[in-house]
Amino acid sequence: YQRRVHGNRSLPLSTLIEMLKEQTGKDDIEEGSIRLTLFNVFGDDASPKIKKFMKVMLDKFHEGGSDEQGGVMGMVGALAHQFLKAKLDGNEEEVFKPAIEQNVDSVDEAYAGTKSWAPNNGILISGCQTSQTSADATTAQGSSFGAMSNAIQTILAEKHGKVTNKDLVMKARESLAKQGYTQQPGLYCSDEHVHVAFIC
Repeated sequence: YQRRVHGNRSLPLSTLIEMLKEQTGKDDIEEGSIRLTLFNVFGDDASPKIKKFMKVMLDKFHEGGSDEQGGVMGMVGALAHQFLKAKLDGNEEEVFKPAIEQNVDSVDEAYAGTKSWAPNNGILISGCQTSQTSADATTAQGSSFGAMSNAIQTILAEKHGKVTNKDLVMKARESLAKQGYTQQPGLYCSDEHVHVAFIC
């Protein structure tokens, strides 16, 4: 097998902004207006998080929060305020219907925090730690696959699919190390799911 290492696959913010500008034909998109732009473009098809953000912004706008430099609207910026004002000059019920229908228990739901409302049932197995990159392996026949994915498939075949989440990750680490890979797969879940059987 040949090893091929890929760098970070995340999209730089500047690239996302350029893509949005290209797709929307608008040149006034910047950091403070990305969510507003996504809502404007996708409306009812926007993600729940975008809709909740818009509901919080709409509520703040109606409360007069746009004049508070340190408030939520201050963070979003003048562009966001102009967008809301322009939209409100039209038919508010129609334009903001997807946001108005959202149930927002706290302002945190519209931002990065999700712990207060998201169920704690997710399990994520990453191919490596955040400071590392995940490697691909290529067979002599030219087929490519993820080194960690291959390790997991091999472990599941040996154990007939009966392995806990933690054991699977630990065995994948051992297998990758034996093959000369330096990446360390990670397990991200609540304590109650660490020793639960892996489900594929």
